[in-house]
Amino acid sequence: MDWTLEDFEKNVEAIKKQFNIVGRERELGEVLVALKRNKHVLLEGPVGVGKTTVALAVAKFLGRPIFRVDGDERYTEHKLVGWFDPPLVLAKGYIQDAFIPGPLMQSMLSGGVLFINELNRMPEGTQNVLLPAMDERKIVIPKIGVVEARPSFVVVATQNPEEFVGTSRLSEALKDRFIRIGLDYQSETEEEAIVVKETGCRNIELVKLGVRIIRKTREYPDIKRGSSIRGAIDFVDLLQHHSNQPTLPVSAYVNAAIIALHTKIETQVRAKKSKEEIIKEIVLASLKETTKEQSTKSEDSHRGETGAERSSGIVTAITGRSDIMNHEESIYRHIMSTLESKTHVFSDGSRSQMLKMVAGSSLWPMLEAYSMLDEEVPEAEKDIIERVVSRIVALIAASIGEKGTRSYHRKLGSYMPGIEEFDLDLTIEQIMGKRALEYEDIAAIHKHPKKLAVSLMLDISNSMQRSRVITAAIAVAALAYKLEKDYYSIIAFKDKTETLKSITEPPPEIEELTMKILNLKTGGLTNIKEALERGAEELELAQTLKWVGERIGIIITDGWVTAGGDPRDVAIRFPKLHCLQVGIGGGMQDSEDLCKDLARIGGGDYIFVEDFSELPNYIMRIFR
Repeated sequence: MDWTLEDFEKNVEAIKKQFNIVGRERELGEVLVALKRNKHVLLEGPVGVGKTTVALAVAKFLGRPIFRVDGDERYTEHKLVGWFDPPLVLAKGYIQDAFIPGPLMQSMLSGGVLFINELNRMPEGTQNVLLPAMDERKIVIPKIGVVEARPSFVVVATQNPEEFVGTSRLSEALKDRFIRIGLDYQSETEEEAIVVKETGCRNIELVKLGVRIIRKTREYPDIKRGSSIRGAIDFVDLLQHHSNQPTLPVSAYVNAAIIALHTKIETQVRAKKSKEEIIKEIVLASLKETTKEQSTKSEDSHRGETGAERSSGIVTAITGRSDIMNHEESIYRHIMSTLESKTHVFSDGSRSQMLKMVAGSSLWPMLEAYSMLDEEVPEAEKDIIERVVSRIVALIAASIGEKGTRSYHRKLGSYMPGIEEFDLDLTIEQIMGKRALEYEDIAAIHKHPKKLAVSLMLDISNSMQRSRVITAAIAVAALAYKLEKDYYSIIAFKDKTETLKSITEPPPEIEELTMKILNLKTGGLTNIKEALERGAEELELAQTLKWVGERIGIIITDGWVTAGGDPRDVAIRFPKLHCLQVGIGGGMQDSEDLCKDLARIGGGDYIFVEDFSELPNYIMRIFR
């Protein structure tokens, strides 16, 4: 029987009461409607906003069986679907009784909910197993046959935003099977209620302070990822045993915040202060504001009683600046004012408008405005602008980058439960003459993903204007995002080469790499031969690294040689060399012929990039 709107509202309240959930009426209602209609649901939002709580609460309320999977890059297709148990196969053959069903098969047969926590941390191959189950409601298992799902089977998944470290981009085909429900941080009042619920703390002023501190971490310029509500819960838990004391020293609040928040925030690459210093500043600013509010209240209700004399434990005399955030605020306003004078893309010159844009509402206009800024910008302002721009570049790159499928090195080894493949003939040889089969007799096939080794060579000579540098930064960031688990080098070149990242170095933060691109000094002559020599050397170094598969060179240039010798002689050193030509160098046919020759000799593709803004997408196509 269909539910009315009143029924849904009553059931949302029932879910909140049954599972003790604060707020989230909209999200609970949307998930409830979706599951009642047997729609597959993708919940997206930052860490700690309650995605899992909302999903599981609705599924449990509907009384459906739940099969939980936690996303992991090692979670294989066979772990999701199921696998044959080697001893049973040897004893009985490939029959259904020898098959151990995984959570996907179990949820399909029971008509339950397959709940996948952090779906975009799974390998793409594992993600793709879901497609026929979600679309056709069936999967085919070799040697068993077709498994069909009951009508109430659904997939409910959560994911962090794509720019988070360790996540991959879901394929368009998979995203098309879901409906998406977004979750963000809750209101200040709701977060205070959550802290009270989780800690049982009756000191409301302490609770308010904890929530105020974590909310400031989400907008502080030197912090890339602020704290979830868990930071406030831990902060209050650490301090509430002092609640009977009339006052606490400032150091108690600072130390508790450092302990609670250190693992919950992530600072910008170019942050000039340590985490401890940043947290201390935020705590002092929050205490200042709290004390001022308490003093105002005490004048009205306590007639001269100061905040320090009240039982809240929040101190009155705080040393340090009261305008910790004000300096950054004024710089942001000045930046926005400067940008606004160059372009009309902003209706508001405030920092909040800027932060909204960084959050993803409109990113390209911000980059266009940045490209129009004068070179003579004060150092303090330049640093903040570049940090924000590098963050925008990372967000755009995350939406472009694709993890892709992988090939594997296959190696025989000892069997462990969960390994899905084994060599039957070798196993039979190893058990000949034995009375009983032991796990160590099974010749298991271990699969290790092959790693790509990529050397990118970027031409930054005269043809590279400032607007193109930004696009190049997005292209490099997208490549770095894709190759997070692989090996890659980034080489910029004009008359000389500059190695921004060697293939043997660990991957840097995306923002750090972006900053290097943005700060490149462009112009000058073009020595393509030296760039190719350096790129080839990097790929030769990659041969010493572990699990290397394909080695690829990518050169981005207009093909106009104005320094060095003929680069064709070097192209033969590459196992594969792709050439992306960005414009015709010098307007001459010779530059086009050169780029085509480099790709031909290197056994790769020649791609003419007519629209430079499409460069990131052209690079991604190489790996498809």
